[in-house]
Amino acid sequence: MAVVTDPRIRRVVEGAEHLPLPDAIRMLTSGTMVYQDDPAHLRLRKLVSRPFTPRAIARLGDRVQTVTRVVLDGFKAGQRIDLQRDYALPIPTTVISEMVGIPAEDRSAFYDYIDSLFELMLAGGTEGAAQRMDEFVDCLRTLVQQRRGDPGQDIITAMIEASEDGDRLSDDEIVAMVFLLITGDYQTTPNVITNGIAALLSHREQLSLLQRRPELIGSAVEEVLRYTGTVGSTEATTFAAEDIVVHGVTIPRGAMVVPLLTSANRDPAEFDDPDRFDITRKPNNHLAFSRGSHFCLGSHLARMETRIAIAGLITRFPGLTLAIAPEELRLEPIPLLNRYAELPVMLG
Repeated sequence: MAVVTDPRIRRVVEGAEHLPLPDAIRMLTSGTMVYQDDPAHLRLRKLVSRPFTPRAIARLGDRVQTVTRVVLDGFKAGQRIDLQRDYALPIPTTVISEMVGIPAEDRSAFYDYIDSLFELMLAGGTEGAAQRMDEFVDCLRTLVQQRRGDPGQDIITAMIEASEDGDRLSDDEIVAMVFLLITGDYQTTPNVITNGIAALLSHREQLSLLQRRPELIGSAVEEVLRYTGTVGSTEATTFAAEDIVVHGVTIPRGAMVVPLLTSANRDPAEFDDPDRFDITRKPNNHLAFSRGSHFCLGSHLARMETRIAIAGLITRFPGLTLAIAPEELRLEPIPLLNRYAELPVMLG
């Protein structure tokens, strides 16, 4: 907590503008609030936050329910599915694509870009990743330009029209924010849903409790966020702007700082019996969405999607089981992201 909220921990390092970064990556990092400190961060947040307020997200509830029901209708009892690919992924990606305004016929290509981009980055293929990034940014820029000429009921249009004391977002800033929304959602919410189901299936007494008391779904999702640690750290690298002493340890000026949110969420000073998965846990002041001025803008949407997805699945298929032994589950080797390569389940 001390590190996450300390104003001396910055996201912009001195001299960063001179780093040899590809143009697309430089534009994306300079145009999103994730990689900015205040006041630049606050400016961007004010201009893009309206579609993500609790009231705005609540209006999407019926649509998320419908998307979830459509996905569930494609399954039948006794079927084996990969829950990550077949269930957890389609729900949030459909919702965010509709929110952003990506045409249905283009969505597959958009997510192919993201898949190949992350595969190249994980494999160390920086040149190939930079090329895919350029292509993806070009697609997003075209979409923004189309919305300028043909406004819609979507986030891109809202960003184009957003104004704060006469200030407006540039096309590059809108492209960067859309990239952040799409990739951030793609790499987080599906994993929260998957990790939540995995945790419940690995703790059958908690699953039974939730099925008996469905009103606990909100508390259950908060415990999933704390216990499973989908995102291990803050989404941007941070640096010490000056020498900082934290619990007797000096962090020298300029040092890279990586706050481990998963570790904080198992802190015995904050949580009783922190390694126990307990869907009735109160209080549950976890840091899954970080804290302070960089608190995740999409937290209300992620929570709602996860509540609806988990509740929908265990209600439609109350006999749901893992198709493999719990000890056979494998996380992908992705730094600071806890994601299962697959989650085979039997629907029942």
